[in-house]
Amino acid sequence: MKTKISVILLFISLALLIIYGADVMFAQSASPDGKSGFLQMDHAIRGGVFGAGAVILSIIAFAISLKERSTLVAVLLLINGGLIIAGMVGMASQDGTSESSTLYGTTGLGILLVALGVVKVFINRKK
Repeated sequence: MKTKISVILLFISLALLIIYGADVMFAQSASPDGKSGFLQMDHAIRGGVFGAGAVILSIIAFAISLKERSTLVAVLLLINGGLIIAGMVGMASQDGTSESSTLYGTTGLGILLVALGVVKVFINRKK
């Protein structure tokens, strides 16, 4: 049961990241300043709701399934972290004027999720 809850939370997190990324790409293609996408939100609110929400859900899912054996949880953690890192690398390469603290902080959160996925792989191998 714990594994099912974790997988559901991770799929919700993945959906949030995909929606967030699509909105950012739409905002950049629609207007050069990137202020609003199809969600019609400020970039700070969009990041807080969709980005932070996805990270928090992923961490909760890891904590719930910590003692459970699940390869799917590990894979989804790696995917979610990889999406965050790829998005930040894409943003940095596209827009050289990004705030460095936001860029580094968000990339760090992506690295954290990848690390949790790696820890989950080791936990799965141990059992």
